[in-house]
Amino acid sequence: MKKNSNENILMLQYRIKRYQAQRNGAMCQTLNGKLQKLLSQQQTTM
Repeated sequence: MKKNSNENILMLQYRIKRYQAQRNGAMCQTLNGKLQKLLSQQQTTM
């Protein structure tokens, strides 16, 4: 479970960097929101 959430976080970070390189701000904001949600969930489960 923890490994899966870490993989999701890494994948989101990768996708955010790719969309930033493409100058797609709207998608970056969406993915950053998802990333923040995952990080806050991970903080509460620890």
